[in-house]
Amino acid sequence: MAKEWVIRGVPSGLSRDMWWLASAADVPPGASRGQRDPAAGGARAQAGAGMLAGLVALADWLFFGRDVGLSLAIFAAAVLGAVMLLSPGKTRLRPALVLLVAALPVLEYPQALSLAILGLGLVVSVVWASGGADMLWRRSATLLADLPLRGVSDGIGLGMSVTKSGRLRDHKQHLRAWAFPLGGALVLSALLVEANPVLGEIASRLSRAEISAATLERLLFWVGAALLIWPLIAPARPASEPAPMTSLRLPGPSAGSVARGLIVFNLILSVQTAMDAAYLWGGATLPEGMTAAEYAHRGAYPLLVTALLAGLFALAARPFAAEDRRLRGLLLAWLAQNVALTLSALLRLDLYVDAFGLTYLRVHAGIWMALVAVGLTLTAWQVWRGLPNRWLLIRSVILGTGTLYSCCFVNFAAIIAAENLSRPDQPDAYYVCALGPMAAAEVLASGLALPCAPGQPQIDGWRDWGFREWRVNRYLEGLRVAEGLHEDPRGG
Repeated sequence: MAKEWVIRGVPSGLSRDMWWLASAADVPPGASRGQRDPAAGGARAQAGAGMLAGLVALADWLFFGRDVGLSLAIFAAAVLGAVMLLSPGKTRLRPALVLLVAALPVLEYPQALSLAILGLGLVVSVVWASGGADMLWRRSATLLADLPLRGVSDGIGLGMSVTKSGRLRDHKQHLRAWAFPLGGALVLSALLVEANPVLGEIASRLSRAEISAATLERLLFWVGAALLIWPLIAPARPASEPAPMTSLRLPGPSAGSVARGLIVFNLILSVQTAMDAAYLWGGATLPEGMTAAEYAHRGAYPLLVTALLAGLFALAARPFAAEDRRLRGLLLAWLAQNVALTLSALLRLDLYVDAFGLTYLRVHAGIWMALVAVGLTLTAWQVWRGLPNRWLLIRSVILGTGTLYSCCFVNFAAIIAAENLSRPDQPDAYYVCALGPMAAAEVLASGLALPCAPGQPQIDGWRDWGFREWRVNRYLEGLRVAEGLHEDPRGG
């Protein structure tokens, strides 16, 4: 029988506490999952430490002192690969597909939203790859909650484990055994430095050297990277079972108060609906001294807040409406008026953009208004069909996340620049220039002389490569080639 080679040196406490690194094959027959083979657990612990060191080195190579782009997707894939290596026998394809979908926005353009999507996708994929699909979302939420301080707490736990395991006493014995050879080596080295002027000069320089700010910054980067990577390759702690819900009736509206409220609210809202129908849709003349832009600006955002409050009121009134047809009719009328109110807010925003131009805030407001209108429509359909709240919640989450994910692939800077530069009056040149390099193609194509034209997107290498920057650069090169052909005197 071949003798098993065991790597010594892993503290017993560490081997015991890091049982999660052992696979099912490491469990002796008849032992429970909590009872692991210490030798196998130690080997797995060393593998985890090696993975952590390798990922920290990769993070340093990819990110330190460099812009991000393609490197983010590569690093996320490396983290997931490390988790898969540490969790053999688990599912691989589906977590990899989740990470691929989450990485596409950052490949398009690294920004706050795409980074958030990549981070969330990485958390879900590593949790799925390490522990399967059981309670996936709850375990992912646990990991997200533990992520900021998990590395620190586990490091403290490791130190306490080493202390309790008695390994410090073993280290003292090793130090006593090595005291004579180490002391002799130091004395011999000192004599050689004194005898050799070259070694003496090197030693003198080293003694005068100080830790530079860049070195300290790099050390802090390594520590921070390790604290962030460790919770990802160490699966989240088991999620606790949800506490049973107790029956609790909170004070709130009654069926009668809901009915009276719906009647009053519908009457009040009908005044605003009628005025919008007259001024916005019907083309009625506004009061003297008031422009369409002023009417639009004063109502767009307050009406959006009103529509959101209407949606919350509809959710509170829905249990009563399910038991009374008249209440359901009033609630549907209330929701229909608020959908019309949101559409009026969209029209007001469009009128305001026509008068004053497009900005990031107005783009975001338009998207948000459209989402509110669709959400209120879904709420009305839920009330009409008597569907459960879970139906509305799932579709609202899909609608919101799908919209955010799609926005990652839209160059809003280019859209805003194109809209403002096509205006017949003088555009806000400084705002267009502040849009940055992603609007450079539209600025060049407009042919307008701006005081501070945005520069071209810079791609220094494959690490910070992004599809949007590459696309804008290709378009700029095409425009410059076309302008050169037009300016060539030999072209007639």
